Amino acid sequence: MKNAMAAGVKLVACSMSMDIMGIEKEELIDGIEIGGVATYLGYAEEAGLNLFI
Repeated sequence: MKNAMAAGVKLVACSMSMDIMGIEKEELIDGIEIGGVATYLGYAEEAGLNLFI
C-alpha cells in the first residue's frame, strides 16, 4: 500500500462499509480518503484501471 500511495494511487475507504463495521476515520492509516459510491464512480470514470472490493 505504501508503494501504491507513493506512486499516486488513491485509496478510498467506503463510508457506508465503515459505518456498518463501526470503523472510525482515526483507525485508518494516513492518506486514506473516505467516500461513498459517488466518490468511487467519479474516480473510476477518470482512471484507466480501478478496483472495487
